[in-house]
Amino acid sequence: MSDGNADFVDDIVPDELPRHIEAPRDDFKPWHKVRKQFIRERQWNPLIATLVQRLRQTLQDEASGWTTETTEKTAGAIQEVPESLMIERPLRLLVIPGDDLLDLRSLWKEIQPFQCYMRYLGFNSSQGSTTEGTRVYVSNNEVTSLSRVATNSQVLHDRFQAIANQKSTAYHYLREYGPFHVVNLDLCDSLFPTASGERSDYYNALHRLAEYQMKNQTTPWLLFITTQVEPGNVQRSEFDKICEPTRTNCETHSDFSERLNNIVPAEAFQSGRSGVDISKLNEEHMIRLFGVGLGKWLMQLAGSASPQWFVDAKQCYRYGIREDPHVEMLSFAFLFRPNFQPPIDTAGLSSLDISRRETPSELASALRLISMVEQLVDVDHLLNSDDELRHGLESASADLMASAGFDREKYLQWPDRYYG
Repeated sequence: MSDGNADFVDDIVPDELPRHIEAPRDDFKPWHKVRKQFIRERQWNPLIATLVQRLRQTLQDEASGWTTETTEKTAGAIQEVPESLMIERPLRLLVIPGDDLLDLRSLWKEIQPFQCYMRYLGFNSSQGSTTEGTRVYVSNNEVTSLSRVATNSQVLHDRFQAIANQKSTAYHYLREYGPFHVVNLDLCDSLFPTASGERSDYYNALHRLAEYQMKNQTTPWLLFITTQVEPGNVQRSEFDKICEPTRTNCETHSDFSERLNNIVPAEAFQSGRSGVDISKLNEEHMIRLFGVGLGKWLMQLAGSASPQWFVDAKQCYRYGIREDPHVEMLSFAFLFRPNFQPPIDTAGLSSLDISRRETPSELASALRLISMVEQLVDVDHLLNSDDELRHGLESASADLMASAGFDREKYLQWPDRYYG
């Protein structure tokens, strides 16, 4: 073939094969409902944005500078330094994301005005971001292509519970990516003790997380926990364990006991036995007592650490999953703050006037926890009663879904987008 013919062939055969463009998806799941957008916009994102503002001076807002002296030279050329190495002080997140990373996409948009970098480590038991062709792989590439997202952010094909084992790969990555400013445990199952399931793995992992964070983190950090609650299928002995710190507070502080009686009958803690007498509780009592019990357990962990940490409960939310048997989803938020105190010269040799920081008492934190559980917000009720709120969240949810490759119009026609 002549050179001219070769040129002609080159003109009609492209250098790269055309890429297949996927059609918009319409395989909607329960976690794609509008009420999840409510949780993002009314709980997760605002609290994280507030924390970012508080930590703004410690978070990085531009890539670190590099000189030729700090880079390697290969065959006379300067090797490019990976962007991930230039991001030294990002907002660090530990998450349990869905396959489409919707929560991370939503948060990225929320914190853009602060111009801080973010790096995340995720756990997904079904697939990870290093396996080509999976939905998580595609989503992770899309999210890490966004501005100010560390390119070494990833989702492990592993369970969050695996961090309890210090020899596990999961714990290795926890140490590599942490400590974290935000931990969002959006669980598909439950921390609530049911007769049909074992929950110790989750509590072991939470304990390990608390140990790691309280040893290595020096700034406030947020913990979000979203969990199913099935009050009609409770495992009594495990429920007693969760409620033990609450019972101790009732015996120690009359103020706490009196406030708790606003949401739980006093007889439940007056049976002369340890734990709680669940025969005195209806399903609503049990849901609220679980919320107090989980919060008090976290406070007990934080208070036993050295230095101590304070736990501030934030507004929490609920929405229905199933009517018969009754299953609800509860979404909790806790701000952890370290109790670092300055040195005080009790001998009077120093003339400096340094006073100890005022910190909330354990009782004050516990009373606020009861208040937050007492004010549990029913998301389904809000969406049903406020057309403007519902339509605004529906549109925002449709936009977010479209950014992840879903068909926006089909989403708006999905009959189960609210409840279902």
